[in-house]
Amino acid sequence: MAGEGCKCLAFRWQKETFGEPSGSHQEYIFTPGECFTSLSLWGNGAGTRLGAIKFKTSKGGEFFAKMTSWGLKKEYPMDVGSGYCLGVVGRAGEDIDCMGFVFLNAVQSTVLTNVNYPTINQLIPKVTVEELKSVTYKNNSSIAQKQTVETSKTITTKSSWSVSNSFTATFSVEVKAGIPEVAEFTAGYSISVGTESTYSHEQSDERKETLSTAIDVPPKKKVDVDITIGRATFDLPYTGTMIITCKNGSVLEYETSGQYKGVTYTDIKVDTKEYDL
Repeated sequence: MAGEGCKCLAFRWQKETFGEPSGSHQEYIFTPGECFTSLSLWGNGAGTRLGAIKFKTSKGGEFFAKMTSWGLKKEYPMDVGSGYCLGVVGRAGEDIDCMGFVFLNAVQSTVLTNVNYPTINQLIPKVTVEELKSVTYKNNSSIAQKQTVETSKTITTKSSWSVSNSFTATFSVEVKAGIPEVAEFTAGYSISVGTESTYSHEQSDERKETLSTAIDVPPKKKVDVDITIGRATFDLPYTGTMIITCKNGSVLEYETSGQYKGVTYTDIKVDTKEYDL
């Protein structure tokens, strides 16, 4: 590959060209979740230039680019660790003098922690109220009556913390965080962050909410009962720390940010209004 160059595109906004490109070229575009399964490098036989790059991927891809001036000498198989490539290193002028790949070691766990929601105090809750039951009780007698009203609803709460698609396609990401919650009070709704727990980076939980409550109906009165629940949606930025622990005990830690999206519910609310018959 003497007299040639190499262009590396790590992200849409980050690309570098090493050496001076000339002649035809070869390229390989990785898809999300695609990793190296093997990699070999060659020198030019004189110890002065990169001679060839050959690799295979987890999705069956293969790439082999080599110098054309003379034949290849010794092959140097590389340890690709987890297969997740963090970047390249090397030295180049007009030619690529040397080049190497930086890989993340085999990964034991990946955790997003220290999660904060910096704009949550400025957030106005978006709550949609759903009526679960509406009923009227009448008491024509001269003795107070007690009625029991029951209702239930199956709800699905959702939480997601945005993480790079290529990253989540490769590793299972846990999130240690509190989830934004909404509560109803006299003047409206309030937002708080719940107790920290462990979730997947995309979490969905289904549960059945039930209510059984006694309604007092005074003599010669009617009571209207309205039972509702509020569905709140969240879409707000988060900040946090990504901690990647490798099987050899090494730890990679870096600050990150993204978008949190969630769906949660208020407690079931019972409103009663009393009227004369």
